[in-house]
Parts: sequence; C-alpha cells; structure tokens
Amino acid sequence: MSPPSQSLYSKPFILAAGANFLFFSSLNAYTLLPLYIQQLGGREGEIGTIMAMYSVAAILCQLGAGPLIDRFGRKPFILLGALLVTAVPVAFLFSTRLGWHFYALRFLQGMAFAAFMTSNLTLLADLAPASRRAEAVGVFGVSGLVTIALAPALGEIVLRAYGFPALFAGTLLLGIGTLAVCLVTDVPMPMAVETPHPLGSGFWRAFAPVIIASFQFGLANSIVFVFLPPFARYVGLPRIGPFYIVYTLMAVAVRFLGGRLADRLERRQVVLPALVALSIGILLFSGLQSTWMLVLIAFINGTAHGFVYPATSAMAFDRAPSGARGRALAVFNTAVLAGVTVGAVGFGWFVELVGYRPGFVALGLLLALGAGVFWRKR
Repeated sequence: MSPPSQSLYSKPFILAAGANFLFFSSLNAYTLLPLYIQQLGGREGEIGTIMAMYSVAAILCQLGAGPLIDRFGRKPFILLGALLVTAVPVAFLFSTRLGWHFYALRFLQGMAFAAFMTSNLTLLADLAPASRRAEAVGVFGVSGLVTIALAPALGEIVLRAYGFPALFAGTLLLGIGTLAVCLVTDVPMPMAVETPHPLGSGFWRAFAPVIIASFQFGLANSIVFVFLPPFARYVGLPRIGPFYIVYTLMAVAVRFLGGRLADRLERRQVVLPALVALSIGILLFSGLQSTWMLVLIAFINGTAHGFVYPATSAMAFDRAPSGARGRALAVFNTAVLAGVTVGAVGFGWFVELVGYRPGFVALGLLLALGAGVFWRKR
C-alpha cells in the first residue's frame, strides 16, 4: 500500500465531505418526522419507538459493516448508504397511513447511517496523512455537524409553506445528490480491499481508551439534546434556541483548532480535558436557572465536543490494525451510539426516580469518573 499524499484537501476528500453534507442534510431533516406521525394519529409511545428504530439499526449494523468494508472495500458501502437514503423518502412520499412500514423505514435509515458513516470515515482514514488525521476529522466533521442546525430549520420552513410531501421530496433530492457525488468520488484502489485481520486481545486493550472516550461523548450528547427541552420547560426558561446556536458555533469553530492541536500533542492530552469539560457542563445543568447560564453550558459543551471528537477519532485511526481499519472504526462508532442509547433510555428512567437536578449531578460525577478511567487506561 503506497503512503498517502501529505495534501489533506485532495479532490476525493472534498467530494467525500460534500457527500457527507448532503447525506446528513437528508437524514437530519427527519428530526421533524414525529410531527408527521402525530398528524397521522400516532401517540407518544409510537413516536418514540419508531424514532428509536434508527439507533437500533445503527448499533446492530455497525459492527457487521466493519468486516465487510475491510473485505470488499469502501465504495460499495458508501453507495449502499447513499442508495438507502435516496429510497426511503420515496416510500415516505406514498405513506399516508401509519403502519408497520414506518418502523421499517426508520430501521433502513439506521442501516444507511451504519454503512455510510463507517465506510466514509474509513475512506477518510485512508486519505488523510497520519500527521494530520485529527485535523482531517475536525474539518470533515463540520460538513455533517452544520446539518444538525440547518436541516431541521430549513425543513420547518418547507413544512410550514408546502407540507410534508414537499419535505419528503426535498430529502429525496438530497439523497439523489448524495448518490451522484458518491458515484464520482475516486476511491484509491490500493486502499479499497485489505486482507482480513482478526481483532485479538491486544487490539481490545489498546482500543479501550477509544471506547471509553467515545461512550462518554455519546452519553453526554444524548443527555444534552434529548433532555434539555423538557428540563428547560421545567425550570421556566423562555427559549432554548440560544443553546443550540452557541453549541454548534463553538463545536464547528473548535474542530479546526482541536484537530490541529491533537495532531501536535498526544491525543489523550486533548481528549482528557475535553471529557472533564463535558462533566462540568452536565454538572452545571443541575443549577440551571437563567438563559446566561444556559449559554455558558453551551459554550463549555460545544467547545468540548469540538476537541474530543476529532482527537478520539484520530486515536481510533492510529490504533486500528492493518487490515482491520473498517472494523476498528465500526467499534468506535458503536461505542458512540451505545452512549447515546444508554443516555436516552437510562437517564430518562433515572430522573423519574430522583428528579432532574440530582440526576444531572449523578451523571456529571459519573462522567468525571469515566475521565479518570480514561486517564488510567493510557
């Protein structure tokens, strides 16, 4: 295998980032799907279960996709994800009654995420020079991160003006665009197929810090994005929009700096302070009473996000064995998704027992303990 060029912003890199933007613009517009389910007569239980099928599929398919990506190459699975994200909106366009197919369609979107995200991230690891991997993840990740804010906001405008058929048609166009960009993206042939390599005990020991940091990142993010709206209403805050604006701005801005810093320093020297910052942000939620404090928490957590994700991703790239890069990155993504799922389900039941403020204190301390375990696993 020939060493990659030291140039980061190659044509395949730019095309992959463009496909990433279009792919997640389509997927994140389905943040508004609960409104359609409700319009068709679905209750809260159905809404939650249908939406959860995405995470279930992503977790189940993530580890299975890794070995196949190593064996058959990156591009088939990038195209599979693009095809699924194109096909699902077509089905939604003709779905005028609530039924079992809604569960299946969300499951297919989770499959699309697993196939596309793992293969595209693996391609990124192939393309990026080893000395600039964290920077590459930081810059590349912005293409998906901005869609968290843009896709629902623009989708809401389309929805109010033209209704759900136009929203689904818009996501179909984004899917077609994703597929078109993926088809013209040049995946280097020497990187496409690798000799299968088993993941032994040495891999799991070396990869433990990656799994710990990834799980904590997913756990903290799920708490912030799932439980902030009801908690803000509980404490009487008039708006939560400033939180998401500041969070996204800091995460995007810091990804450029954070990636470069993680390339210059040792990865864990960047990850550890970011994990501590996530713990502090969650702890501060326990005393939330005003908008200025909400903005402060957004600043802390958004900054931590910008540092921890590129550095942890680069650590995963570094510790992936030859011939098993796809599987290693699938483990990384699965750890993030597991944190998201455990946080969304477990914290919800926990706060029903103890209340929001004690729940945030307990979770913040748990994340601080996790940061200590991460350091011990160095």
